[in-house]
Amino acid sequence: MTGSAKHVVLASGGTGGHIFPARALAEELLKREFSVTLLTDNRGEKYGNLFPGTDIISIKSGSPSVGGIFGKLKAGLKIAAGTIEALGVLRKLKPIAVVGFGGYPSMPPAAAAGLLKTPLILHEQNAVLGRVNKLLARTAKSIATSFLDTETSNLEIAKKMTFTGNPVRDEILNLYGQAYLAPATNSQISLLVLGGSQGAAVLSDVIPRAIAALPVELQERLKITQQCRPEDIENVRTLYAKTAAETDLSIFFKNVPELLAKCHLAITRSGASTLAELAVAGRPAILIPYKHAMDNHQLKNAQREVAKGAAELILQDEFTVEKFMPILNTLLNQPDKLKKMAQAAAQLGEADAAKNLADLVENFSNLNGKAA
Repeated sequence: MTGSAKHVVLASGGTGGHIFPARALAEELLKREFSVTLLTDNRGEKYGNLFPGTDIISIKSGSPSVGGIFGKLKAGLKIAAGTIEALGVLRKLKPIAVVGFGGYPSMPPAAAAGLLKTPLILHEQNAVLGRVNKLLARTAKSIATSFLDTETSNLEIAKKMTFTGNPVRDEILNLYGQAYLAPATNSQISLLVLGGSQGAAVLSDVIPRAIAALPVELQERLKITQQCRPEDIENVRTLYAKTAAETDLSIFFKNVPELLAKCHLAITRSGASTLAELAVAGRPAILIPYKHAMDNHQLKNAQREVAKGAAELILQDEFTVEKFMPILNTLLNQPDKLKKMAQAAAQLGEADAAKNLADLVENFSNLNGKAA
């Protein structure tokens, strides 16, 4: 780990929504012969295999959103300690820029960048600025956005925004431009259910029961691939055993790009990375936003997809068999509508997002002598 004329530090929270765009940018920067280091908290260590050629350094951090006043105090102390750690790393690496992807673990490296006058670029995955990016926006050189109309009421912050799209991994990019083949009459229909790690219990409960309520002749055409939480999977298996559908259930799928390529309809949460992958792949979806998402960003993400005709939306509190089954039944019996939704989704896909973001990093970096 040494200084380099072309070294970029990525700062990211440890969840997939932050890590996956960071990974895509790392891949692009490495292609351009940059050196890349990822600073994150200890959760990021499990993603080590996703960052070949990239150094990963864990730094202290904490979230003031949990634990009341003592939790805020404890998190503040950890962030301060992490900032001191990050100062040492940045002094050694002398990066041309720091790119923050949100999440509280990105705060210490971003704060250190400000103290050292290292250009800071932020990437916002969601349709509304996250709390951390909102705090850091004033010191950032530029803010890359995944949506054309990312929400902010601050005109100075809005001036810093540049649309790049949300970078996705190369395996998903390979799906870009592939034609969507709507299910033919009486042929198999492939459903892909990705619940994510938070609040997926409602998907595990409602979806199998809704499938059981469909006409048997439609059930027999279904191939359902569904991600389940460990504590839910056996119950989901039992529920599906009462249907005529073919199922493939797992706690985790390693072949999501392959599953996306085959699916006729996705049923998912509306996290930013999920929506970016659906758009690049050009797949229609039914979206159930996670209702406890920070600043309700999943709902705002989903609303933009629905406005473009790429998805149907059901609020989590309204996600019942009685509400969901008729929507699903209608879509499965209207292949032309599925095709139109797929086309709308594909129009939202930004295949060059990683390249756009890498260009922005170069434009606002010390490489071009633009440090403040």
